[in-house]
Amino acid sequence: MDFVLIVGSVALGVALAEKAGFKKSSGAFIGLFFNLFGIVYLAVRARKRNQAVAMPIASRNAVSENPRKQFSGSRFAQDGAKGNMFSYASTTSGSPIDSDYVVVDLETSGLEPGNARVIEIALKRIDKNGNTLDEYSTLINPGNAGVGATFIHHITEEAVADAPTFAEVADQIMFRMQDAVMVAHHAAFEDKFLSAEFRRAGIKVAPVPALDTLWLARTSLDLPNFKQETLLNFYGIQANDAHTALGDVRALSQILPKLVSLSRELFYSDSPWAEITQPQSLIAKTRVSNLKKGDAGWMKSILSKLPDHALEVSSDVEMAYLDYLGIAFQDGKLIGDEAKELAKIAGRAGLGVKQVESLNQRFLDSVIKQAESDGSVSVEEKKLIQQIKSNLGLH
Repeated sequence: MDFVLIVGSVALGVALAEKAGFKKSSGAFIGLFFNLFGIVYLAVRARKRNQAVAMPIASRNAVSENPRKQFSGSRFAQDGAKGNMFSYASTTSGSPIDSDYVVVDLETSGLEPGNARVIEIALKRIDKNGNTLDEYSTLINPGNAGVGATFIHHITEEAVADAPTFAEVADQIMFRMQDAVMVAHHAAFEDKFLSAEFRRAGIKVAPVPALDTLWLARTSLDLPNFKQETLLNFYGIQANDAHTALGDVRALSQILPKLVSLSRELFYSDSPWAEITQPQSLIAKTRVSNLKKGDAGWMKSILSKLPDHALEVSSDVEMAYLDYLGIAFQDGKLIGDEAKELAKIAGRAGLGVKQVESLNQRFLDSVIKQAESDGSVSVEEKKLIQQIKSNLGLH
């Protein structure tokens, strides 16, 4: 084959040379040059072909050389490490802790506490099986720091204007952190912001045991990444109200028991906080936004945005809520604008699910009592009562 190529190239060079008026010897030289170029070209092609054939074989027999993301350094929780206030779990040293978990999530105005502030916090206490024991959520007024990128967290300057400052709710937060292991996803973020806010408030806090679900996931699972969204998809968990502090702690509380069940026994070098005095009254402004009527109705949407706690509320708040229910149900139904106003009243007062359900029942009972006051209930009154029941999700 090579001999044919050589002869053919020389003959082609001679023919071209004669046509151009050159000597045959010059044509032969040109032909040899074409032949040399062809040989080099064929050699290069053959080499590439051999590499292409060999690559799949090599890749099947070799471990991938693409390194996985390294979670080293102070930006990530490490086994048994000490953060600003979080004392992280270890699989090798310390003592086991038999207590509840308190899942915490923050929305902030930026990425670093040196130039950003906490603008929302949620804490959810669960037992070892993931059962809800208590929830607390409030917007935080950052002062002159501003709220940052509203397009990410959807918190506006107007929303935090009448919210409490961190210093005003610090005792609410500390009370809910006691007798528990703190939990967060990428907990180093919550650690640095919480410690900075307590420091600004002039409160010195002791180390608190903490478990980072990012660390726990990467030591227990083999996934392309360990974002909270990836874990939710992996476990088939439907998340609601992402990028709200309450929505995120609710999602993470579903993941936590599953991750703990895969892990080796966990140990801690510090004990949970204890003997924190309960605040005299509830201080909170809950974010209640993005309401949707859906198939379940407006009230169901409002309740889904509120924290699950059973703290008492003031009579003034109760009256404001009940009075507006009376206005809203003058026509026997609850529409979107009225639902939003009820949500604002509940959110500003920090009302929880149980309080709103109780107030709704009180309102219905008052309507029924009024209808029965004359000794009989008319068809119209029965219809109104049924409409109120349906709109408030009562039976």
